Amino acid sequence: MKMKGGENLSRTVTPDVISSLEAAIGKENVNTSEMERLLYSHDLAPLPKEAGLAFKNIPDVVVRPKSVKDISKVVMIAHKYGVAITPRGASTWGLGGSMPVFGGILIDLSSGMNEIIEINERDMYVKVGSGCTWKNVYDACAKKGLLLGCYPSSFPSATIGGWVSTGGIGIGGYKYGAARDTIRNMEVVLADGTIISTGYDALSDNMAGYNLNQLFTGAEGTLGVIGTVTMRLFPMGVIKPLAYEFNKLSQMGGPINEIVKHPSVKPMHIAWSDEVHFANQRKAGLHTPDVKNLFLVTLQGDDEFIALEEKVIDEIVEAAGGKKISYEIASHEWDERCYEFRARQVGVGAIPAEVVVPVADWADFAEECYKGFKDLKMDSGGVIGMIADRSTAMFMPYYFMNNETIVGMTGFAYNTYMGDVAEKYGGRALGMGVFFAANLPKVRDAGAFELMKDLKTCMDSRDVMNPGHLVHGKTRFGIALGKNMMTLSFKMLETVKKIAPKDKTFEKNIERFKFDEMEHNKEKTRQVKLE
Repeated sequence: MKMKGGENLSRTVTPDVISSLEAAIGKENVNTSEMERLLYSHDLAPLPKEAGLAFKNIPDVVVRPKSVKDISKVVMIAHKYGVAITPRGASTWGLGGSMPVFGGILIDLSSGMNEIIEINERDMYVKVGSGCTWKNVYDACAKKGLLLGCYPSSFPSATIGGWVSTGGIGIGGYKYGAARDTIRNMEVVLADGTIISTGYDALSDNMAGYNLNQLFTGAEGTLGVIGTVTMRLFPMGVIKPLAYEFNKLSQMGGPINEIVKHPSVKPMHIAWSDEVHFANQRKAGLHTPDVKNLFLVTLQGDDEFIALEEKVIDEIVEAAGGKKISYEIASHEWDERCYEFRARQVGVGAIPAEVVVPVADWADFAEECYKGFKDLKMDSGGVIGMIADRSTAMFMPYYFMNNETIVGMTGFAYNTYMGDVAEKYGGRALGMGVFFAANLPKVRDAGAFELMKDLKTCMDSRDVMNPGHLVHGKTRFGIALGKNMMTLSFKMLETVKKIAPKDKTFEKNIERFKFDEMEHNKEKTRQVKLE
């Protein structure tokens, strides 16, 4: 590999690299076990073994730093030898964002960087290690009557740094803003090991030069490793979910647009789940309310103001033909807000195609999701999503697929298909990772894309920070996964999906699930008789 200035360095992890890491952070925090490394070769979506032909997705070594200084020591060693670094939290994403491309050093932040450092009630902020899960932070703050403004639906297992790195849209974002809007400060380790603070713990970053919080949020680990994150907190107040039922999903479009245009009503969270989603939950043997298409609006604040908002929303929904359903169902669905893909418990992969479109086009786009399932013969999991802000809707239509075979991986064609459809409405696909890095030049104009590449090169001249991701999608051989190549590849996938037989992965797994359950019940009966 040729570095800036003509210097040639290898990405090879040599015995010298291993011994340097052990000396820097302790031998017990450096692991080269083959089995251990294999566990870190993919994220939420398992990969077929053939993926190793394009990517060196198994890291050469896994390290577990215990402090920001430890991270700095690891990065300095990687910088010295030109070895690739892949930062990783809990890897609850499915686009290869924390999957190595060139092997190298994988930094596991979930084990040693997972503490809550401070909950400051006076200045209303919380400071945590980037490997801490959102649920741990949420629960700790809630005990003090304080609320995290925004968090991912995967918050029981997703880590702070991982989701911040994707610049996510999440629960509470409609009222309090997305991930980047709630961050006060971060400690970030740059490509040469330098540690910087991006803002201020107790104050906003306004009128203080470039907003570095914004720069590293959404960078997917390509500009630095996030060590700690400081976030704003809000008074908890009362949280009250409301649930409504519609005969058809697209009927929610009218009420949604009225709510976002209302001058006084501002729910904490607005979400939906369609009847296909609930049907699949039932097939998997999960407890599911007897509803068709569910519209969930969650209010937060003072009792008096919640009552006023609820009255307005009730009237809007009733006028549109929706029916209010019990608070027990609303409360159940609010409690289940982080388990939207539980139907995969039958042993089949479920991947969402995350896209954003204008709220004004909500009803039309809901129908497009079903058309995509039909055109690509998908084993559909349902259409769910949330309203990100007054003008932006995030759809997460998800599907089932066998992602451990090359044929099964053709299901990814649905993501690009829906991304292309979203573009027609003035929207776009969300997230890049490894698999969709080629989308960046599609969703950004040429000047902005080139500026991003220049920033990456300037800040990481040796290309050690999560190389092959986001702005420089590459294979293990350095072949660029450019826009034209990837567009052609995914168009070929779409063609294959359209002519191939309809997916029945979920149906097959349902039969296996039923058989396993039957055998389990037989054994349970036998044990009772023996007793």
